[in-house]
Amino acid sequence: MHSQSRLPQERSVGAVTRRSTTRVGTIIAVALGAGTLAACGGGGEIRAESGEVIASGSWSVFDLEVGDCIDDAGAEGDISEVLLVPCADPHTQEVFATVEHPDDAYPGASEVALWADAQCLGELQSSLGLTLADGLFVSYLLPSFDGWNKNSDRTVVCVLVFPTRGSVSGSYVSGDAVEVVVTTTEAAA
Repeated sequence: MHSQSRLPQERSVGAVTRRSTTRVGTIIAVALGAGTLAACGGGGEIRAESGEVIASGSWSVFDLEVGDCIDDAGAEGDISEVLLVPCADPHTQEVFATVEHPDDAYPGASEVALWADAQCLGELQSSLGLTLADGLFVSYLLPSFDGWNKNSDRTVVCVLVFPTRGSVSGSYVSGDAVEVVVTTTEAAA
């Protein structure tokens, strides 16, 4: 069981490091009964009781769920949150799987990344019936050395990325994703 006060943690996306000061504190998670998750400071609800994202807002990278849609195409460096959006809205990324690394001892960043590559590609095919030949890109958020050793973080978050498609609306996880086409007139406006 994790305590609520945490040291800074990092997650890596591909080769990009992401940092979070806590898993709890940025987001209030109702863990002891039915309830709505709400962002602190934003005042608005982001998730319905069902878990569906109902409004856009900042969300902890440690609280992402399969099927979450993200619109943070330019996110780089150390971050603690992403912009979560309803999947019906245009977005640039979607969480399609989470997997737990089995090792107790930290095997090193490159070994974790190699393991994540294999696991996420396997999940892409087994969960969604898709491959890279379908024109999708896969990335992931990785536990850092400190998160692994101080907070027992072993979760790899597998993310679909749409760099050549612009934005997508709908969800690959739900099976209703479509490419959002923006005309040059709309882009200039």
